[in-house]
Amino acid sequence: MRRAVRLIPLVFLLASACQLARSAARAPQASGHPPRSPAAVPSPSPSPPPAPVRIPSPYGAGPSSPTAPPGGVTAIGDSVMLDAAPNLSTLVPGIAIDAMVSRPVATGIAELQRLAASGALGARVVIHLGTNGGLSRAQLDQIVALAAGRHLVLLTNHCPYCSWVAANNAVIRAGCSAARHCTVADWNALADANPQWFGRDGVHMPIGGTGGEAYAEMVVHDL
Repeated sequence: MRRAVRLIPLVFLLASACQLARSAARAPQASGHPPRSPAAVPSPSPSPPPAPVRIPSPYGAGPSSPTAPPGGVTAIGDSVMLDAAPNLSTLVPGIAIDAMVSRPVATGIAELQRLAASGALGARVVIHLGTNGGLSRAQLDQIVALAAGRHLVLLTNHCPYCSWVAANNAVIRAGCSAARHCTVADWNALADANPQWFGRDGVHMPIGGTGGEAYAEMVVHDL
């Protein structure tokens, strides 16, 4: 009976030793090399910025092969016309553009008078004045008289913060008619529908940009 009692601890010791041996056999052996890092995953390259979307003008694209209108075109305006000058020159070959920053109506009329007196006016005259101040009915009548029967295109004015613009545009619409050889090109309406064409002031556009292209297409439509 005493011999059996002494054998029990020995059995437990042998079982524990076997268990340790099996665990050691299953353990991974050190290789002497550092552990391999996971394969590097290339980071995606940044996506290119989206191409600018051109908002088409309701007047459609200009002619693919522009031709000079017979008799030539004279354009007189302020800085808004300057923004579109490269586009006008592209779509209306030979156009004579006389545009000036901060030009008031009276100064524009004086230039129109000078060109008329020197015989330098084209057969078609484009006028965009009134962004920098009021336009009276008497001044509009003077413009029509100086055009002297030539085809006249008057652009409405667009300036969201100019208190005189609504009155100027009303004068243009009331005083410009087919009987007076005059056509209204409603720049204000087209500009209102496309605020993305303009800079922070809501009046000027990048020179020769999308807004300038739409401006030129509108003028060509009404020449």
